[in-house]
Amino acid sequence: MNITSRNAIREYLTEVKQTITNQSVPYETWVIVPRDKNLDCMASLGLTSLDVYTTILGLSVSDYCEGPAKDYAEKGDCWVFGTVINGCEIYIKLKIAAISIIKKVRIISFHIADKALCYPCRQTEGDKEGQKNGEENN
Repeated sequence: MNITSRNAIREYLTEVKQTITNQSVPYETWVIVPRDKNLDCMASLGLTSLDVYTTILGLSVSDYCEGPAKDYAEKGDCWVFGTVINGCEIYIKLKIAAISIIKKVRIISFHIADKALCYPCRQTEGDKEGQKNGEENN
C-alpha cells in the first residue's frame, strides 16, 4: 500500500471539493459511475446522489485509505477513502478526470466495503475528534 503524506491527501481532497462545487463551468463537475455495486449500495442504504455528494464533501484526511494508485483503465490516479454510513463501512474510490481544461470527479466506487479498510492517518479516538471538528477537515 502506498501511504501518502497528510499534505498531499489534504491537497487532493481540496481539489476534489473545489472541482465538484465549481458552479462556474457549463458541465457536470462530478459523476457516480453507474456500476451495479454502487447503485445497489445507494438503494439498500436509501442514499440519493445528493447524499453521495455530501459524503464526498465531508471526507477528511483521516478518511484516507490508499493512493494515489495508477488507473490502468484510463490516464490518471485513483484514491481510496472510507467512511461509515448507517453503520456500514463505505469504500469510496475517487479520480479526478481531466480532458484539456475540463475537470470532473469520477466516483468510481461507492459501496459497502468488501473487507475492513485501513486508515493510516487515524490515530486515537481523541485525535479523530479533533480532525472531525475542523483541524483536518479538507
